Amino acid sequence: MAPILYMSLASPPARAVIMTAEELGIKLELKACNVIEKEQFTPEFLRMNPSHTVPTLDDDGFYLFESGAIMTYLVNKYGKEDSLYPKDIKKRATVDQLLHFSTQSFTTFLYVARPIVLFSEKKSTISEENKSRLFANIEILEKIIGDKEFVTGNQLTIADLSFVSWISTVDVMYTIEEGRFPSVVRWWKNLENRPCYKINKEGVKQFANIWASRE
Repeated sequence: MAPILYMSLASPPARAVIMTAEELGIKLELKACNVIEKEQFTPEFLRMNPSHTVPTLDDDGFYLFESGAIMTYLVNKYGKEDSLYPKDIKKRATVDQLLHFSTQSFTTFLYVARPIVLFSEKKSTISEENKSRLFANIEILEKIIGDKEFVTGNQLTIADLSFVSWISTVDVMYTIEEGRFPSVVRWWKNLENRPCYKINKEGVKQFANIWASRE
């Protein structure tokens, strides 16, 4: 039985998990959860995930939430080799470090996007402080990437998939300019060429449609 992923394609963390599965060659059963309609608050969903968030994984009755935890679990259980999440302790620590930073950065993204997307607040209510924090994290990512092909070096890891899921979504709200973030844009364009990116592109379009519908 394929693991079941409860998700919304508009959600960057959900797309990061799906891209990880694609890179691993794992077939997931995708079940849409409409968070705008609050389907994540049903008793059935809360039994799996008291945090009522997507993505949530059901692997034959083993429930897991938080995208970073799901991504590392999938690699550890199903990966034929360890390039996406190296077993070498220092390399793995570097990936973990960046996964944590990506999660922190995504939280800043949520401060900006969540009130607009989920609660239909006006875009004019977005504070300049939250917007500045969001771009400060992108500036840090710019320095992390530098002249490297991927965020940790010359090998794709799950940290790349985590970052690109929300970076591509931020670009819907505020253009990420190549002149300001040349390393980020170069790295991002490189990832767009991977087959797994197709699902991310679809999800970004879904988010863009929601964002465009808000005032």
